Amino acid sequence: MKDPFGRYVITTFVKGTNMTFAEAARHIDGVSGHELSVAARRHVTTAKLNEAIGDVVDRHAQLDLPRAWGNGTTAAADGTHMDTYLDNLLAKTSVGWCRARRRRRRT
Repeated sequence: MKDPFGRYVITTFVKGTNMTFAEAARHIDGVSGHELSVAARRHVTTAKLNEAIGDVVDRHAQLDLPRAWGNGTTAAADGTHMDTYLDNLLAKTSVGWCRARRRRRRT
């Protein structure tokens, strides 16, 4: 791929969607898995990812919608645990639920 910026955009997309570089290369014309892997190894570090997360959070805070909920000095999250039915197909796909279910059966 001649365009380095395009390679970085595709690398970001691939990493963000948990796709492998080989899968991306099969579906995106003009790019190889090796190219994407090299771009990721050379330019993606934990420090850079943390900096990017900070940039995204800062930019999000500047939007109108978050300001509609308050001044941005507090946050809320609902981590309420709710029991699910034993034969719920969606619950069966959760790794955490499977562990809890196995423990429950043993006792």
